[in-house]
Amino acid sequence: MAETWGCQARRYAAVLVWVPLLAGVPLFALHGGSAQVLGQIAILSTVAAASVATVLTGRVAALVVLGVATVVASTQGEGWMTPWTLLAITAPVVLRGWPLAVTVVAAAAGSATAMWRVDDVGETFWIGVAGVLLAGGATTAYLRLLEANAALRCTRAELARVAVAEERERFSRDLHDLLGHTLSVMVVKAQAVRRLAERDPAAAAVHAADIERIGRDALVDVRRAVDAVRAPRLSEELEGARHALYAAGIRSEVVPFGGELPEPVDETLAWVVREGATNVIRHSGATQATFALTGVDGEVELTVADDGVGGPLEVSRRDGGLEGLRRRVAAVGGLLTYEPADEGFRLVARVPVT
Repeated sequence: MAETWGCQARRYAAVLVWVPLLAGVPLFALHGGSAQVLGQIAILSTVAAASVATVLTGRVAALVVLGVATVVASTQGEGWMTPWTLLAITAPVVLRGWPLAVTVVAAAAGSATAMWRVDDVGETFWIGVAGVLLAGGATTAYLRLLEANAALRCTRAELARVAVAEERERFSRDLHDLLGHTLSVMVVKAQAVRRLAERDPAAAAVHAADIERIGRDALVDVRRAVDAVRAPRLSEELEGARHALYAAGIRSEVVPFGGELPEPVDETLAWVVREGATNVIRHSGATQATFALTGVDGEVELTVADDGVGGPLEVSRRDGGLEGLRRRVAAVGGLLTYEPADEGFRLVARVPVT
């Protein structure tokens, strides 16, 4: 997971801020001739450069160079112990787990050995060793907190992206299922108006009034879909399917289910009825359609069957249509199957009642 620049900058600052101090303290303990002083300055320069390289590159090789330079620096006598603390602070940048723990403990042990060689074991000795351990532990905790925060920010952004994608899919599916059925009925009724306009104006007027009513209902449905409050009822959809099929010249039969259905099941099956009726009107060329509800082993099964030409020639893979309907049914633990055949089309949805 990629880190943000802000996280990297805070990680760099948490370690690099100590480089001038911890690598600079031994400058006050320079001693010997000019050649020795130059050598000591070179050692401190190596310590500082290796620390910066470890932080910026994250390479273990740079940390190894820092460790070697720290050991060399500690041989220069009293006042040269701070590079051990710098080693303990830098190690968490590139190491994890037991390698990190071993490195921090080794830095504390190296500091203790170096101080023991130049001074007696006393209060300063224990403070120095504890300081190395504390520096390594505190820096490790801070860096891991930065990484955890970066991971949480990335996760939050991903959750927001998924939520937007799911909402777009829901809206697309709802519009397809709502308007696909409604517009199909309006087209059928408009065709009826065109056929009846001359020979039966009264019947044409009835169909025209139905088109107006259906259009008004469609506006309400779209508003509800936008507000995510559209919840169709199975009984209403069965009645609407019967009227739509009648207008299209298709006989319909409904075999009801003898019992109450939980609201999620009722709503899901209502969408199945709507999509099934739309497909019968649009694609089947059928003369009869049947909607049968039966209870089977703790499940309710809805079957939509017609005697047409076999249903859609190609099942859409878009968010709407039968694939969108399959996802609706799966969301409540059910299963949707469909069987196009020469003698008609059979759509079956099985949903657990509990």
